[in-house]
Amino acid sequence: MTLEAAEPHTDVPQCPVPHAKDTPLPPGHPEIPVAPPSKLQNPSGEHCIFFRQPEDGQNLSSMEVTTESLTPDPVELQDPEHLLVLSSRKSALAVCQATEVQLMLEARYGGNSPAFAPHAAEAADTNEEIAGVHRLLRGFEEDRTKELVPYHFPVRTMATLGDNNQRSPLYVIGGEGRAIWTKELEVALVAGSVDAIVHSLKDVPTTLPDGLELAAILEREDPRDALVVKQGLPYKSINDLPRGSVVGTSSVRRVALLRRAFPHLMFSDVRGNIQTRLAKLDAKDGPYTAIVLAAAGLKRMNLEDRITSYLVGTDMQYAVGQGALGVEVRTPRGPNQERDEKVRTLIRSISNWRSTWRCVAERALMHRMEGGCSIPLGVTTRLEDHDELEGKMHERIETPMELAQSGVLPTRVPIPPMPPAEGCRLTLSAVIVSLDGKQSCQHTETMLCRSAEDAERLGILVAEELEHNQNARGILDEVEHHRRLAEVADEKRRAAQNAGEATLAVPEVDRRGMPRDDGEPKAWEV
Repeated sequence: MTLEAAEPHTDVPQCPVPHAKDTPLPPGHPEIPVAPPSKLQNPSGEHCIFFRQPEDGQNLSSMEVTTESLTPDPVELQDPEHLLVLSSRKSALAVCQATEVQLMLEARYGGNSPAFAPHAAEAADTNEEIAGVHRLLRGFEEDRTKELVPYHFPVRTMATLGDNNQRSPLYVIGGEGRAIWTKELEVALVAGSVDAIVHSLKDVPTTLPDGLELAAILEREDPRDALVVKQGLPYKSINDLPRGSVVGTSSVRRVALLRRAFPHLMFSDVRGNIQTRLAKLDAKDGPYTAIVLAAAGLKRMNLEDRITSYLVGTDMQYAVGQGALGVEVRTPRGPNQERDEKVRTLIRSISNWRSTWRCVAERALMHRMEGGCSIPLGVTTRLEDHDELEGKMHERIETPMELAQSGVLPTRVPIPPMPPAEGCRLTLSAVIVSLDGKQSCQHTETMLCRSAEDAERLGILVAEELEHNQNARGILDEVEHHRRLAEVADEKRRAAQNAGEATLAVPEVDRRGMPRDDGEPKAWEV
């Protein structure tokens, strides 16, 4: 379906989101030439669900809501002062992640919050959690005598460039850490159509558009990579895979790190959401022996049983921000400063300082190296009490089978809400590996941190060591050279498609000679 952006007008509000031609507009949407006007019915198919003017609160309940508020009172949904619209990509995993944030906010500020329980005001003096919610909510009210009103947090979704382009290699169009997963959402956020975006943090560029910021990084899910073996095969770990086995992944980082440790394996691109990738893996005629996925995504989708083993240690350090959720908001300023300050404060209240420090250090390192998913950079971060906290929950070394046999399962451990006054030592380890796996540089640094700013300085220190005293820049220059080769090949493929030519006279194959399903041969497979 062809998408056409709304044409500019000078006398009506403008929608920044592209629209499918001949698809009806949402109720209350300004007219555009390529689409018929709204008939006050919910549209179907690909359509804009974001455009919203401050005075159009009466239309909010008729716009598409992927996940309804837990307390969907229609009257309250029309109150823009107590409505915070969350947004995410359309994938099932993205919706799951956005719902996780929604539930956290509902628990604190929604109708089921302790702040709105019977006799909550009286109980606030003895219940610190309820008291904190009261202080925060009443801090936003001009009239302190007014009754507290619960907030609502509907979730709205849209497709991004990374979702729509399933043929081009990720390292050609951007990948993790680049704007292909975030740009369309950020356009809606800047326009005021939504109030906050829930991201997989590894997808968020280290430089955000002007006027936007990360307000929260949530408690981190397992950041490790997971090996998933084709159903019916007997292999229990990557060490068991026989020579010539094809491992599916779209990550240059994973290919480079695994090629260094397992040069006898082959690697082939695999795109799509988690369910699509698992289906490609398990297909009887599929070329993959195993695929590598983020453990966090599998766990969030209740697919942990598909994890054959975790990839840990120097063989596979994880991606920057992997496993963490970040929430992006507008920086308060201009005529809507008061509302944006309220949104930022609400979102900040669910942030986790441990995840924030770790991810800030990792993102500062990546920012200095000027890279995204298209560079083979792996990291590991640990606070000094890791073994007593994260180590007992998500980031265990044992495989699921070993855990089951031992009868030991990961357990939840209370996380301190505030960092210790004396600070906490944070360790950041990073490795950069050439595409052929034959060159690498790595460095580990530990610093006593008392704030996120200290963690950021740690990331910069590690980056400076890799850049100035090791061969990081040479390796990254080689990666960029190969990326450009792949980009040219991908442009040729798309040009041939647009010209109506046969795109693949001969089926595309990977290094093992097995067919693949997308694009020209990848430069890092040559």
